[in-house]
Amino acid sequence: MGDAVEARGGGGGGGADPVLTEAIAGAARKAIGRLRAEHAGPFCVYALVTTGEALRPYLSVTLDGPQRWDLPDSPFAICGDEYLAPLDAVYAARGDLFDMQPEDEEAEYELRLASMEAALHTLVEEGVFGTGREREQTLLLVTTMPPDETDAEFARRLNPPGALLTAWLEEASEESAAH
Repeated sequence: MGDAVEARGGGGGGGADPVLTEAIAGAARKAIGRLRAEHAGPFCVYALVTTGEALRPYLSVTLDGPQRWDLPDSPFAICGDEYLAPLDAVYAARGDLFDMQPEDEEAEYELRLASMEAALHTLVEEGVFGTGREREQTLLLVTTMPPDETDAEFARRLNPPGALLTAWLEEASEESAAH
């Protein structure tokens, strides 16, 4: 990967792609619907997770409780992947970041993460995560694995201010680990 991606600022780039956003939102909507139909919850975190190479995302969900921030060890660390796997073709059609010029690589990386964020905003607008108090009890994330400090920027834009967001920022974000 180029130096540009290594020094990325995360999410502030040229904006989301509407086609990619809708593809991600559609897949995530189906995955969340199936998860809720098969498991009662209570769910705490819904995260669209990608790699440092910005490959297609997967959905990771945690239960509310002591391990609520632990995406990799959640029983729903990867859920509904049958709905998100078809995004491989959409991402492949956009090209491999490794084959791009550094400035194009950075722009595409930012666009992919911005599209993941926009997809979650779409689902929020549809009421997928509830409204009012119910929405306040759900934390939405766009994150990379391994996580980095930009995850906190996405969390702030995706979630209403409140106790849940504050707790995650203080207890689990890479931003808090850096201080």
